[in-house]
Amino acid sequence: MIMGHHEEHHGHSEAQQNEIGGPVTLAIMLAAVAIMVIYFLVSQSAAN
Repeated sequence: MIMGHHEEHHGHSEAQQNEIGGPVTLAIMLAAVAIMVIYFLVSQSAAN
């Protein structure tokens, strides 16, 4: 019974990691795109 509970907890832990991994990756990618856009805009305004 304890072993079954441990396996359930382990599976739940992996599911949480997978659920968190997607949004975190998306947030990092969006932040990188936002930084590149801001850098591009600043460099364009500095050139003018």
